[in-house]
Amino acid sequence: MSVLSVVLVKGARKLDHVERYDVVRPQRLTGRVKRNIFSNQVYPDELQYALTIDGENHTIHLEKNRQLIGRHYAETHYSENGRRVTTFPNYEDHCYYHGHIQGIEDSSVSVGICSGISGFVRAEQKVYLVEPLGDSADGEHALYRQEHLRANNTSCGHSNDSTVYDHDQGPAPRLLGLFKSKGWKSKPISGPQRFVEMYLVADYAEYKQFGSKTRGRMLEIANHVDKLYRPLNIRVMLVGLEIWTTGDHIDVTISPENTLNGFLQWRQDDLLKRAKHDNAQFVTGKDFLGDTVGLANKLAMCTGSSGAVNQDHNINPIGVASTIAHEMGHNLGMSHDTSGCTCGTSLSNDNCVMAGRYPGLFSGCSQEQLSDFLERANPRCLLDTPGSDRLYVGAACGNAFLDPGEECDCGTVEECKNSCCDPTTCRLTEGSSCAHGACCENCQLKQAASLCRRASSDCDLAEYCTGTSEHCPEDTFQMNGKPCSYGRGYCYNGQCPTLQQHCKRLWGPAAQVGTDSCFNLNLVNLFSSPRNMKCGTLFCFGGDEYPITGQKAFYNMQGGGTCNIAVDQDKIRSLDMVPTGTKCGVNEVCYDHKCQDVKVYGQTEDCSSKCHNNGVCNNKGQCHCDPDWAPPYCDVKYSDLPQAGISAAIAVLLLLTFLVAGLMCCKKNKRETYTSKKKVHSTSGQLNPMFRERGEKGKPLSKPPQISQPTFMESSATQACTALFVTVVPSRPPPQPVVPVPPVKSSPYPVPPVKSSPYPVPPVKSSPYPVPPVKSSPYPVPPVKSSPYPVPPVKSSPYPVPPVKSSPYPVPPVKPTAPKVPSKYPQVIV
Repeated sequence: MSVLSVVLVKGARKLDHVERYDVVRPQRLTGRVKRNIFSNQVYPDELQYALTIDGENHTIHLEKNRQLIGRHYAETHYSENGRRVTTFPNYEDHCYYHGHIQGIEDSSVSVGICSGISGFVRAEQKVYLVEPLGDSADGEHALYRQEHLRANNTSCGHSNDSTVYDHDQGPAPRLLGLFKSKGWKSKPISGPQRFVEMYLVADYAEYKQFGSKTRGRMLEIANHVDKLYRPLNIRVMLVGLEIWTTGDHIDVTISPENTLNGFLQWRQDDLLKRAKHDNAQFVTGKDFLGDTVGLANKLAMCTGSSGAVNQDHNINPIGVASTIAHEMGHNLGMSHDTSGCTCGTSLSNDNCVMAGRYPGLFSGCSQEQLSDFLERANPRCLLDTPGSDRLYVGAACGNAFLDPGEECDCGTVEECKNSCCDPTTCRLTEGSSCAHGACCENCQLKQAASLCRRASSDCDLAEYCTGTSEHCPEDTFQMNGKPCSYGRGYCYNGQCPTLQQHCKRLWGPAAQVGTDSCFNLNLVNLFSSPRNMKCGTLFCFGGDEYPITGQKAFYNMQGGGTCNIAVDQDKIRSLDMVPTGTKCGVNEVCYDHKCQDVKVYGQTEDCSSKCHNNGVCNNKGQCHCDPDWAPPYCDVKYSDLPQAGISAAIAVLLLLTFLVAGLMCCKKNKRETYTSKKKVHSTSGQLNPMFRERGEKGKPLSKPPQISQPTFMESSATQACTALFVTVVPSRPPPQPVVPVPPVKSSPYPVPPVKSSPYPVPPVKSSPYPVPPVKSSPYPVPPVKSSPYPVPPVKSSPYPVPPVKSSPYPVPPVKPTAPKVPSKYPQVIV
């Protein structure tokens, strides 16, 4: 393809915020619009521009970022009388693109073409910024290197604990070693693609500065942030935008610490209750004190403190986009890049996201830290993969979503690194039986009973492959209240919290639980009942001089002895309190800072007796079978099931569950509502960032209502050489609506020819298959025979699936559930 001529003029105009730039005139070469007679699409799905960079002609290939905005994206502003107004605009035909430079493998482009071309272009280690000098995409534009953009001499301010992070001095903990390694290497981010559902909030000062352009500016910022995270196999999807058009809803001050605390409290009390999201980023037009432009909590993703405050410090939106990407990096466990951290093929960290310039890539250090965080903290909300129905994606091969009719989808040809999937057809490559998932290895399904998710503690449960699916079964754990750690505690949301464990993680491995005389102080300060005294402030002795919070208080007791308290100024986290779920007596646990019977969890009858000694009852009240044994009652081995009938068995079991539920509903003359899978949604950054981070660990939102989550932190005694991490309790959602049913219809297993098929399922009475013994099973299916419900065909059909096709069974519509917002979010200060 020939490249059209491009005009290049030196210094034709003057931009106050740029020291030096070239004036170029990009020329559009092609554009492809999706064929749809009902579409009024203005911006094509793909297009190309000719652009001269450093005197050389290049072709920029762009593709619309269809994963940028969620289909249920909401915008909120406020009327003059202060009334909140929320709309749901359709941004399917937006004007934000990602792309690359043709012929340069290590290149990246993120631009908006709404009114001219605005964004960044990275060619290997060089980052260029482009912005229009007029309103036309084909008119004159300024092209300049990122180092030529004028900026305030900003740097990252430091709170008490993070000051030590950068300077490693004073009596507080040496946080520099938290993620320090002897030799950083770029560690690939393994596992499935992850999604951060981001919510942007712009304050009144930002709105006064940009007015009606605020919305477009925020969308462009989100597009840039998403592009920066794509190489990490993470997509940042904008699910909401709120603009404070009549005044601020928190006290926005020049103090980044106070503003962050106020914003996170507002997020907990207000935003989370009405808008599902994983991470909230606050953008302010105010100038923070000193040269700080951003502040975030570390290790806080998927917790109540998952968010940051960012100063919009430059006319070019890439400035605050860089800050947000940096602050979100801290939320994801990343530290500042040091001199030993490099990006790509460069030997420096000049363009690293967690360093001090406009970013191009994440360094090997950042990738190592992110991989460690994802593996050890297990932030479950990032695995809440949005389906194409939740994005303006549409069914298209190459969108990285498995759409109907596709066997796999690994993204575009440029993005796909999966040898099992053909990116041009979205079909499995020859000889492959799978392409994705923890139960897919070397393009083949793992055998049944292969371990796919290890148990993280004695309160967690390991998951095993079924041999029929490439995906690992849903993550489950022991029932709350089950004794653990040799009787020293009771399971709570997959963990076994104890006083001793919490003291060691706050004060180091040498720490011990305080004496009863220490806890008696709770009777004076907080509680009136002796029964509750070990559910209030946590007292420890011994261990490190300072706790990981960086501050302490202590009492010198008469007769000797010291009672130490890890002081936590953040009232949301309350790391100084005994964690919820901690044992405080026989069959008693701390709940809402009171010692209560374990029945407070609302646990149901243990179902283990139904598991035939081949499994245990999990948190959902279902049998969690041992390896080789098949659900639902662990009385049949996978090896005894016909290979073609295993998936059918699972589908039938799920169908029977729905049928029984339907019969119960009919008897009650009441239609039940089935909830869908619950998705939990529950430092400092700047242009030249010595970014400040305020590291914190947080608790997940997965928990019973109004129960604060226990906080587990690594010991600070080995901070100089090992990484601090938070054991985030995984989200335990309710059962997903039956998904395997539709595939049954088109499944290759011989279900249709039931009558004549030698398929071993028909011999219902004698088959070991767990479904046929309906007549003798305690499972309440027998009423099917006499029920007026149109299931009677089951009598004549040995397989209960076909009748479902025509059954008017009133399956209720799935309604999304909003996360319960805990009242506290303990986190870790780093």
